[in-house]
Amino acid sequence: AASDDPEHDLRRLRDTHTSVIHCPLISIRHGEILDSFDRYRRLGINLALGTDTFPPDMIRVMDYGSNLGKCAAGDQSASSAADLFRAATLGGARALGRDDLGRLAPGAKADITVVDLGALRSGPVDDPIRTMLYNTNGGNVRTVIINGRTVMDDWRIPGVDEAALREHAQPYFETYKRAYIV
Repeated sequence: AASDDPEHDLRRLRDTHTSVIHCPLISIRHGEILDSFDRYRRLGINLALGTDTFPPDMIRVMDYGSNLGKCAAGDQSASSAADLFRAATLGGARALGRDDLGRLAPGAKADITVVDLGALRSGPVDDPIRTMLYNTNGGNVRTVIINGRTVMDDWRIPGVDEAALREHAQPYFETYKRAYIV
């Protein structure tokens, strides 16, 4: 049960090695905000990022998480791009108990996402992580490799008929939406 002392509750999360899965994009759509990303991180709580909405765009999730974290903390230097990137990669791997994910290293699964930073709208490249997080989105993802297997190459997913997939998904979405309309 939660106590009246938020710091006690956060220490309890840390001491029980509980990971917090932060979904800032869906949270803000519901008028909620994590208070605060940096406080959780400073206390040693593992933070991971998730997306459980459309579009399933982890770059937007990192961007929203960083900006919301800055608002919650009232500090422009809070919730850095690097910290949100770590939550999306290493934090997620830690939450799953998977040392073989979230990094490029010997023995890891060789999951690689190539984000095109060369588009004019992406602007000049400062720090590649900051540029990706603040100036791009999932539409800039050019190539995805999972466990050494290319699953998207040059913005195309081999063997996927996107039009048919959209047509198949729409009725499911309409049913889902009706379930939430009061």
